[in-house]
Amino acid sequence: MTELPGLKREELDVLQADMDDESPQILGALVRRALREGALDCHLTSLHMKKNRPGTRVELLCRPEDRERFVRYLLVETSTLGVKVRRVERYALPRHQEQILIQGVKVRVKVATLDGKPIRAVPEYDDCLHAAEKNHLPLKRVLEEAEARCRHMIE
Repeated sequence: MTELPGLKREELDVLQADMDDESPQILGALVRRALREGALDCHLTSLHMKKNRPGTRVELLCRPEDRERFVRYLLVETSTLGVKVRRVERYALPRHQEQILIQGVKVRVKVATLDGKPIRAVPEYDDCLHAAEKNHLPLKRVLEEAEARCRHMIE
């Protein structure tokens, strides 16, 4: 495994479960809970499965120490009878969090760096949504204001 200067390298596990008989309500709740409980990513993909059935693939990215907990979670919370696991290598930009005020509401901003210099700043969507709702403003306006402030953080 090659080190790339300025990037964070980590070994992670991808858990995959395919099913053709699970409720969309269950799958939606599963993604939300998995992310809340520490999955690094979780998403659903539509599939065409055997016997010409539409299906869904759940892919969950987690740290190796969380693998067993999430495998059990997928087996208990879905109709799948098995979970595939593969180890992956991920390179990521180092990042930290800052805060800005948008319409009087604290908005968290993820700031990604490369070689110690900020190259990307992204406002947290949920915080922008909260600011929009609290101030009875269009979400689009709040996002534009936050993104403009973020651009100044990397210039």
